Amino acid sequence: MMRAVQSRYARIAGIALLLICLSGALSNNLIVAGDAVRTARNILAHERQFRVGIFGELLMLNGDVILAVALYVLLKPINEPLALLGMLWRFANALIQGVGVVVSLVAFDYISDLNYRTAFTLEQMQMMARQLLDIHATAMAVGLVFFGFGASIHAYLLWASSYIPRLLSGAYIAVAVVILTSCSAAIVFPGLDGLVYPWFIAPDFLVELSVGIWLALKGVRIPIDRAAAA
Repeated sequence: MMRAVQSRYARIAGIALLLICLSGALSNNLIVAGDAVRTARNILAHERQFRVGIFGELLMLNGDVILAVALYVLLKPINEPLALLGMLWRFANALIQGVGVVVSLVAFDYISDLNYRTAFTLEQMQMMARQLLDIHATAMAVGLVFFGFGASIHAYLLWASSYIPRLLSGAYIAVAVVILTSCSAAIVFPGLDGLVYPWFIAPDFLVELSVGIWLALKGVRIPIDRAAAA
């Protein structure tokens, strides 16, 4: 019975990972670093693209919540406290980044709602919108630290369980640790910000996509004796 439940949740985890990967394709590059005026103009000129990007973030965060629960059910026979801790850290990431999504929508209101112009100048509204978008970026950076902790634990448990090939689980551990250390370093040393974020995105995407495809199509290999013990 437990083996069937784990197999079902493994495929749910795979589908959630694929949803997370696909939602990343909806992101946009409308924000211009250090230029509130150009950022505001870009967003106003491409409102639908901006909103699609926000929707993509919501899809990704909801996918991560589903993934967290699915991995907890799958991995709790290996080490329930660690599986639970990984789930809670992923929940924290979704909550923090969710706040960032909210402030991004408020930022758009600042630069698009004409009612604000009775109280603020155009330049003031653009600057306030820019500050809110900076909060969004900070929320993403902080959230990724929590994500890095949670993903590292879940990846380690996948390695320990041998549910999937260790080439995949080992790569998953590596990218999760890189995200954790890179985002933590960028918080302590802000000058690293521009160097850290671009280069870990592609490897993480490829690894999570590979793990997602494996879990969704192949499922997991659960030894009969371990399933019986669970």
